[in-house]
Amino acid sequence: MTQDIRLWIEDFYRENYQKLFAYAYSILRNQMDAEAAVQEAFAVACESPAALFHSENPIGWITKTVRHRALRIIDERRRTDALLVALKALAPKLGETGQERDGVELLLFSQSVVSKEEFDFFLRIAHGAATISEESQRLGIKLPACYKRFERIRDRLQQTLGKYYKY
Repeated sequence: MTQDIRLWIEDFYRENYQKLFAYAYSILRNQMDAEAAVQEAFAVACESPAALFHSENPIGWITKTVRHRALRIIDERRRTDALLVALKALAPKLGETGQERDGVELLLFSQSVVSKEEFDFFLRIAHGAATISEESQRLGIKLPACYKRFERIRDRLQQTLGKYYKY
């Protein structure tokens, strides 16, 4: 990417961030997710700047990209919610203690099943602190590999919790 295009994208980002954030927020209803959607859209623009720079309607192009990223975040949220429901279903004794523990027992047990690094990775995604896309960038791995890592950790937790609560 040339210096001129980089500067153009930076200016374009500053000029349009608030509008794009408001648009993403209207879809996601979550500040962190909306910020992530806008940032991920601009990451796409930086990876292929010619698509944005040479577009007849750059704001339309980036808005469409924000929408796609927001919808991906919604899909990730649904998968994560389904995962947490599945983990809680595997741990029925959590609700039998008579005290509301907000899953503390489940979380403590989960930490004993996977490494701290894996557990932190899992929690960042499960609690919505990061998207799988963000984690793939943070770890420097491709998105499909990041999904696989998340699935392996989830499966390990589900299997172990199932065995633990059968006894």
